[in-house]
Amino acid sequence: MQAACWIDLRTVWPHVDVMTLSAHKFGGPKGMGVMVVREGVHLEPLLFGGGQERDRRSGTHNVAGIVGTAMALQVTDTQRVHENARLRSLRDALIAQLVESIPGAVATVEADSAVAGVAHVCIKGVESESMLYLLDTHNVCVSAASACASGAMEPSHVLEAMGLDRALIKGSLRFSLGHTTTAEDIAVAASSTISSAHRLLQVGI
Repeated sequence: MQAACWIDLRTVWPHVDVMTLSAHKFGGPKGMGVMVVREGVHLEPLLFGGGQERDRRSGTHNVAGIVGTAMALQVTDTQRVHENARLRSLRDALIAQLVESIPGAVATVEADSAVAGVAHVCIKGVESESMLYLLDTHNVCVSAASACASGAMEPSHVLEAMGLDRALIKGSLRFSLGHTTTAEDIAVAASSTISSAHRLLQVGI
């Protein structure tokens, strides 16, 4: 859904039959998407009516949304290499500050294996939900899990499969970076996270 930000989809398309993209993931309008279907692949429509989208999804076209999606994808494609390098530098700086300044903080993914726009750390001895509350008071938006798993009460099965113990998983934090993220944003996020973590470690929450 969001791979367009990080990789050239021309390298992926030869290996798939259907590809879907969510426009807001690469700066396009919310509620818009792209589906590319290989010739010869038959899909049963979920909506019937006017026969738009080659009978795959009936309904009046959102022309402004379509144009906005196309433009956002074009900009993403032309700026991908530069933007990935920029975000990777910001991400690494954030993780380095957190790991160096917070006892028990670890990076969960090797830098070379991680998406440029996601910084993920776990802090032993800290409850991630408590961190979210404190960081919200600093206007720093983070998550304790992936967006599709937010609200889940059980520890992340993905982090468990990666070999992390539950004491670390309970302090899981995910920072998402994007085209509007600046070095100043990273500095604020780092200092706020460090101060919040130290506060919680002192009281054991």
